[in-house]
Amino acid sequence: IGDEVTFRALWTHIGGKLPKRASSVPQNWAPPEELQAALESLYRSYQREYSRWEAALRDHGEPPPVMILVCPNTVVSRLMTEWIAGRQVDEDGEIHHINGRLPLFDNVGTAGWRSRPRTLLIDSAALESGDTLPKDFLAAAAPEIAKFKDDWRRQNPGADADQLTEQDLLREVMNTVGKKNMLGEHIRCVVSVGMLTEGWDANTVTHILGIRAFGSQLLCEQVIGRGLRRRSWALNDEGRF
Repeated sequence: IGDEVTFRALWTHIGGKLPKRASSVPQNWAPPEELQAALESLYRSYQREYSRWEAALRDHGEPPPVMILVCPNTVVSRLMTEWIAGRQVDEDGEIHHINGRLPLFDNVGTAGWRSRPRTLLIDSAALESGDTLPKDFLAAAAPEIAKFKDDWRRQNPGADADQLTEQDLLREVMNTVGKKNMLGEHIRCVVSVGMLTEGWDANTVTHILGIRAFGSQLLCEQVIGRGLRRRSWALNDEGRF
């Protein structure tokens, strides 16, 4: 816009256009054009990274690259998740699933929700509702859930792992994004509200979009740090990473 680099000052262009309350969201909401352009630009870069992963790493059992979005509130995080990964609507008593706009992150398959979601919404509202994960996920991820419960029993002697809730599983999915043979292995996109600033060590993050104001240098560095974890410590023929 003029002489200004829009994506570098994205929040100044979109901050006043994003809803703060669910009651203020129009029926056919879409991201502001500046935000949509930023998403599509970053997604094209992600597609190239995903293609490199398919060619070089997938057959070795490595988890896919991950994009994270950091949103200003739970209303925006839900809207962004629906726009990116699809949504469910009730029309005249019939449930329909609408595909998301970014195919590699789409949670909608040919027969409704995918049992292995590609995009994860993780915020306070998602944790409270406990319905972020599709019901088929529990069956599809049975081996990983069993392993999680076994580990949990060892860490909590005498505790009943069968009392773990879907909120507990959701937290475990988030905590294991990018980790082989664990609940979060297949996640490609994480939409959050300030929950990934520290203590989250996924080393498969390749792309980050901040859809919020970063009022401090520390907060900005914490979020950027999510994408700076080294994926491999293997040396090449020259003895370098």
